[in-house]
Amino acid sequence: MINVVAIGFRGIDGPPGPDGTTGGQGGSGRDAVCHTFNDDAPSRGVGGGPGSPGSAGVAGSDGGIGGTIRIEVDEYRGGIEADCRGGQGGNGGNGGRGGQGGNGGDGGWGHNCEANAYGGGSGAGANGGDGSKGGNGGGGGSFFLFYKKDLSGGNPPVWHIEGGPGGPGGQPGQGGASGKEGVRGKGKPSGYHVSTYKPGNPSPPGNPGNPGNPGRTGDSGSGGNFDVRQVT
Repeated sequence: MINVVAIGFRGIDGPPGPDGTTGGQGGSGRDAVCHTFNDDAPSRGVGGGPGSPGSAGVAGSDGGIGGTIRIEVDEYRGGIEADCRGGQGGNGGNGGRGGQGGNGGDGGWGHNCEANAYGGGSGAGANGGDGSKGGNGGGGGSFFLFYKKDLSGGNPPVWHIEGGPGGPGGQPGQGGASGKEGVRGKGKPSGYHVSTYKPGNPSPPGNPGNPGNPGRTGDSGSGGNFDVRQVT
């Protein structure tokens, strides 16, 4: 068997998207200052900043077109296999991970005269980046075989001129986690009944980010051409 190969090159994989950055740290709240009559109440910690989203991956490049194989002989004796398939498309790049939310700042202390302030709420995590599309498969090549006498004994040639498969799409980036809530201030209990400062309810926590969308698989390449026949 004589094998003649002219397969198209494989596409280049797309690089992944950059990850998102972590949100900023929230500042701490002000501590209470105790006076004889009117106290300076504490303040709540500042909430953490949201993370930044992950970026989408880069698309894979297309596979190469299969080459051309041309054979002309006086006597065809069989045993020829030609491979002119198109190259596979490159993989799509994965999406970047979403940035984590920032941590909330600590709440101010009530000391011995006011109730404690709650810490700042956690920053929201960011969404992950989308996976990118895989590259398209390359088109099939061409195979030509021309012969004057068929001495193959019923052993026909074999050829492959199919288009290459599309590259798989990139994986989605994962969503970022939410940050940590700030610590409640220390000192008197939060419900200190003599306090004029009312801490209220704690800030709601930030939501974690959602994953991105997966990339689409590339399209398959078109089939090639062939011409196998006896000539005079």
